[in-house]
Amino acid sequence: MAHPSAAAVLFGALLFALASHAAGFYVPGSYPQEYTEGDPIQVYVNSLKSFDTEMPFEYYSMPFCKPPEGVKGIANMANPGTLLEGLRIENSPYNLSIKVKQTSQVVCKDGPGYYPSLSRKEAATIQKLIDEHYRVNMILDNLPVTMYDLLDETQEYVRPGFELGYKDEDTGKYYINNHLVFNVLYTVTHGEYTQAKEMAQAADAMQFTARKLMGHLPGRVLKAADEADTYYMIVGFEVSPCSIRRTPGLPLEDVVCGVDDFHIRPQEVKENEEITYSYDVYWQKSNIKWASRWDAYLRMPGGNVHWFSIVNSCVVVLVMATLVAIILIRTVRQDLSKYEQLVMDSSAADLKDDAGWKMVAGDVFRSPASSRWLAVQVGSGVQIVLTSTISMVLATMGFLSPAARGALITTTMVVYVWLAFVAGFVAVYVWGLMERTYNGWPIVCFSVSLYFPGIVLALFTVMNLVIFHTGTTGAIPIAMFFTVVLVWFVVSIPLAFVGGYLALRMPIKEHPVKTNQIPRHVPPTSVSSSPWVLFFVAGLLPFGTTFIELYFAMTSIWLGYFYYLFGFLLLIGILAVIITVEISVMCTYVQLCAEDYNWWWPSFRRGGSIAVYIAIYAIGFLLSRVRYMNGFMPIFIYFSYMTIVILGIYFAMGAVGFIASYLFTYAIFKAVKLD
Repeated sequence: MAHPSAAAVLFGALLFALASHAAGFYVPGSYPQEYTEGDPIQVYVNSLKSFDTEMPFEYYSMPFCKPPEGVKGIANMANPGTLLEGLRIENSPYNLSIKVKQTSQVVCKDGPGYYPSLSRKEAATIQKLIDEHYRVNMILDNLPVTMYDLLDETQEYVRPGFELGYKDEDTGKYYINNHLVFNVLYTVTHGEYTQAKEMAQAADAMQFTARKLMGHLPGRVLKAADEADTYYMIVGFEVSPCSIRRTPGLPLEDVVCGVDDFHIRPQEVKENEEITYSYDVYWQKSNIKWASRWDAYLRMPGGNVHWFSIVNSCVVVLVMATLVAIILIRTVRQDLSKYEQLVMDSSAADLKDDAGWKMVAGDVFRSPASSRWLAVQVGSGVQIVLTSTISMVLATMGFLSPAARGALITTTMVVYVWLAFVAGFVAVYVWGLMERTYNGWPIVCFSVSLYFPGIVLALFTVMNLVIFHTGTTGAIPIAMFFTVVLVWFVVSIPLAFVGGYLALRMPIKEHPVKTNQIPRHVPPTSVSSSPWVLFFVAGLLPFGTTFIELYFAMTSIWLGYFYYLFGFLLLIGILAVIITVEISVMCTYVQLCAEDYNWWWPSFRRGGSIAVYIAIYAIGFLLSRVRYMNGFMPIFIYFSYMTIVILGIYFAMGAVGFIASYLFTYAIFKAVKLD
C-alpha cells in the first residue's frame, strides 16, 4: 500500500492537471536551450523496453552503475501518461560537457570503477533480456538516443534506444554492450534565445528600468548580433554501442568500436563477471535547426500512401453522399407521393409493397427494449468521440509533441474526465426521447458514469494483478491507481450528474408521428434487409477508409516507432465518421422499407460494426508477429489494450450511427406528417 502522503500528492497533482494541464505542453519550436562551450549536461536514462514483451523494466533494476549523487527521478518528466506507459526517467552517471570530446570515460565513478561480480540471478536476468531484444533508452536535452544516422534522409524511420546486448548463435554465449560511443549533433547560435528568455523573465518580474529598456538586463548587456557570444544547441543524439572486455582496475585504453574489433574481446555475461562500463563522447556540427530537430525522429514511411488513402476515402464519401442524396431527394419524395395516392385510393393494392417505410409510422418511435442501456452506450460514445476529437486536434496543432512524453495519454484522460458531463447530458436526453419521460434519470447518470470507465478500470485491474509479480514498471503504481479511482469518483461521477440535471431542463422533443398502442407485426425480412447482412455491410466501408492509417498506427505503437501523423489520422477519422453517417442512413432506410420498425438498437450496432473488422485486423496483426513474442504475457497485454481500443471505437461509432439514423428517421416521418 502506498504511503498516504504520496497518494495525497498524486491526487493533488492530478487535480491540478485537470485545471491547468493544457498550459504545460511542450510545443515544437519553443523552450529552446542554449549552452556555452564546457557547460555540463547529464544524460537521463529511461526504462528498458522490448516490443516482443511489452513489459518495461526500470533502468537501475539491472546491474548498471548508479550516479554518485544517488538515483533521482526527473520530476518534470513524470505525469500520469508516463506512469501508464511504464516510463521511469532518472538521472545517470553519464555526464557530458558541451563541445568537449571525451574518450574512455569510466561510468562507475564510485568504488573500484567497475560493476562488482555478477550474481547468478543478475547474469540470468541480462541473458533473458537479451533474448527478448530489450533496448536501453537514454535522453539528452529531451532527445532520445538512437542508433540510426539522423543526417541520413534516405531512412524511412528511426527507432529509439539501442540493444542491451547480443547472443553469439554459434557459441551460445551472451555479450553486453558495455561501451557507448555518443555522437551529439549541435547547431551554432548567437544567444538570441537566451536573451529573449532573460527579457521575458525580467518582464515577468517587473524589473525593467529605463536603462534596461535601452538594451541592458540584470547581470549582462545585450550584444549586437556581430558581438554576440557563440552558443550551441543540441539537435541530435546518436549512439554506437559495442562490447569490450576490459581488465577491472586498469586504466582504460582508447578503442574505436567497429575499427579495432580485431584485437578486442567482447564482454561476456556470466556469473562472477566484473563489467567495466565506459563511454566516449564526440560532437558533430549540423545544419539542423532546433525547431526541426524532431523531424528525423518522426519520419514515417509511405508518405504518398497516406495521401492515396485520403483521396480514396474522399471518393467513397462522394459516392455514398450521392446515394444518400438519391434516397433523400428522389426515393423518399416518390414514396411520399405514392403514399398519398395509397391514402386517396384504398384500392391501389399494387402500391402497398412500395409504401413499406410509411406503413410503420405508428410504431417507428416505439421505445426499444433495454432503452436505459442504449442511452448509456450512446452517451459513452459521444463522450469518446469528443475526447478523441479534442486530443487529435491538439496533437495536430503540435501541442502534444512526442517531446512531452505521456502528454497525449494525460491529455486524453483529463479531457475524458471533464467531458463526463456531456455523457450524462446525452444519456439522459436520449433516455427521455425514447421513454418520453425523465423519470429514473439518476440511475441513467450513475450508469453512464460507471459503464465504459468501469470496463477500462476492470481490465487495468486484471492487468495489474497479472503484471505485478513480474517486477516490471508496466504495472500501474498503487498510489496512481487509487488516485485515478478517486478522481473518477470525486470529479467524473458528479460531472455526469451535472450533465444529467442540465438535460432535465431541456423539453422532450415531440416525435412527428404518434405511437400506436398495439405493436405492429414485423414481417419476415429478405436476405438483403437481414439485420446481420446490414450489420456487416455497414462496417465494411468505414473500415476500408481507415485500413491504411490503422496499419501505420499499430505498427508504430506495437513495434516501437514514433507516430506523429495526427493530421492524417484526424482526416481519416472525420471521413470515417462521414461514411458511417451516410451508410447508417442507407441501412436504416432499407430496414424501414422492410417494415421493420425496430431500428433503435440496430442503428447503434451498425454504426459500431467497424469495431468487428478492426478486431479481426488486430488478430491478424498479432498472428503476423506472434513469432516474435515471448510467452503469454505480451499476448495478454496486447489483447487487453486492443479490447479497450475496440470497445471505445464501437461505442463512439455506434453513437454516430444512432444519431444519424434518428435524425434521418425524424426527418422523413416529419415529411409524412407535413404531406
